[in-house]
Amino acid sequence: MTTTIKKADWPKTNSDVCIRCANCMAVCPVSRVTPLFPGPKQAGPGAERFRKPGDPSVDKWIDLCIGCHLCDMACSSGVPIAELNLMAKAKYLDEKGRPLRDWLLTHSFLFSGIASSLSAITNFILKNRVVKWLADHVLGIDRRRELPAYQSPTFRQWFREHRSKGERKVAYFYGCYVNTNEVDVGQATVRVLETNGFEVIFPPQECCGLPMLGNGDFRGAREMGLKNVPSFLKTIRSGVEIIYSSTSCGHMIRHDYSRFLNIPGSEEVAGHLFDLFEFLRNLREKGSLNTHFKELPIKVAYFAPCHLRALGIGLPALELLRLIPRLEIENIEADCCGLGGTFGFKKEKYKISQEIGKDLKEAIERLNPEAVLTDCEGCRMQIRHLTGLRVLHPIQVLRDALTEPVE
Repeated sequence: MTTTIKKADWPKTNSDVCIRCANCMAVCPVSRVTPLFPGPKQAGPGAERFRKPGDPSVDKWIDLCIGCHLCDMACSSGVPIAELNLMAKAKYLDEKGRPLRDWLLTHSFLFSGIASSLSAITNFILKNRVVKWLADHVLGIDRRRELPAYQSPTFRQWFREHRSKGERKVAYFYGCYVNTNEVDVGQATVRVLETNGFEVIFPPQECCGLPMLGNGDFRGAREMGLKNVPSFLKTIRSGVEIIYSSTSCGHMIRHDYSRFLNIPGSEEVAGHLFDLFEFLRNLREKGSLNTHFKELPIKVAYFAPCHLRALGIGLPALELLRLIPRLEIENIEADCCGLGGTFGFKKEKYKISQEIGKDLKEAIERLNPEAVLTDCEGCRMQIRHLTGLRVLHPIQVLRDALTEPVE
């Protein structure tokens, strides 16, 4: 199964500005735990100098890049290392072909609606040992990895029955996972925005395309972007800003649509698209954020996802949660969680995923929190898997702290 795109449409990058300082090697979570991956310097700018479009790819190890962007943040020369790695991965997979498993993992949005409507049956099947064994041996989806449960009704169905009211409007890109697997995150987002005077609306939206991009499917990811951007532009040009609650989706739309996939109009979208807590922090700076919080006497730990750090907007969720009385919150000093989107579901990569997550697990154990908070659905899945703890989106805690009664 191949998804090639024209080489002329590939992003243009310059690997020659790499000064071989090896800063990226020091932060790479994959090369730290396995000798199979030579690291971002070798995989990206190092190997790029010798890659020729017409030559067959020999970069078998490039498929181990987890796409965390930590190398980009560490590079003092501004080399887009993650992009170089992703282009090499796409070239390798275009030649090698992609298994059915990868198509299923990256196109779950096509059947998630049906899975949610039959959630009781779907969830029983996903937890069945025989089904997990078959998925492991036939598809290569590791049986030790818990597949996310589906919920019914979906967030979109819940919202149809919900009357959102406010003096101003804000649009919400909720994403696939909130819609079918974590409905309460979407509900909490709507409630918090409404208590701050906003009517929440939905622009027509598709999957952001990140799962496809992470698996080197440029064409599929770009097709998603070409569907989303015109809808977002229509919303923005009507005077309404757009927020997102998933940092992974947000990074895809704000960064990859324009700088990587070259989707027309995406730069304008990026200028009016905000992380949920970034948006709320802006309200606070203007003096218009509802900070009537009740006491929450619990101990939690906060983990900042890789894609949030890559956006360079600080840690707005941590800033705002520290306003809640008696909420004891600690920032977790650890790097990538190790899931890497679909990476950690694949049988041949499961052990690497778990090894990467060890530092995070140990850091959480040292803090001994009652719950863990993080803005990324992938990180929430991985932390639950690693620790067995309750893991929430920060907006759920902020919602619970608001004293204004909700319907």
